[in-house]
Amino acid sequence: MTERPTLFWISGSTPAWRVMLALTLKGVAFESCKLDTGKDENRQAQYLALNPKGQVPTLVWGDVVIRESLAILGWLDRAFPARPIWGQNAVEAASVWQDVALLIEDLHPHLSEVGLGLMRREAIPKEAITALEAETDAWCVRLEASNYLGGTARMASDIWLYPALYWIGRGVALNADPPETLTDLITSRPALAVWRARMDALPGVADTYPPHWRTS
Repeated sequence: MTERPTLFWISGSTPAWRVMLALTLKGVAFESCKLDTGKDENRQAQYLALNPKGQVPTLVWGDVVIRESLAILGWLDRAFPARPIWGQNAVEAASVWQDVALLIEDLHPHLSEVGLGLMRREAIPKEAITALEAETDAWCVRLEASNYLGGTARMASDIWLYPALYWIGRGVALNADPPETLTDLITSRPALAVWRARMDALPGVADTYPPHWRTS
């Protein structure tokens, strides 16, 4: 099939950002379809026929319609094997999947609680911030020993973490009085700061940054 995949996304959605990152890092050309939530474009009948929940991302390639970010990332390596994001072999794939599962199980609950608190400008329990810092420190140990969570090359685990940390940073920027330990969550951890800068510098990554975050 020569047709390009089409990615439906919303600016600021971290799951959609992960898919855009994966497409970009794998060098897969795609059609970009940005949905405007202010116009309820994600609630229109045409889009709901693709994604009944009205959520993003949704990827369409011919008759293939995939609605979950991890499912899309998994599919991408099968459909476009070059520049793999799930490892070069079965052992590496298991390692990357294990890391992604641990990020979701151990880090995501604290990311979500803290991030939503920042976005809503609500008081964030100290215990949630402490837990987020502890989990972040655990991943920093990995990054002290390698360029990426995936080892020598960026993998799906790196793609999962990158937008999540920027989302926290976005919440800090929007909050008039964020907790001090969150303002330097990245910069106070050299290995994490170097990793993020390395990800920032990868070809095409800067173009995936949520456009409305650049102007507001």
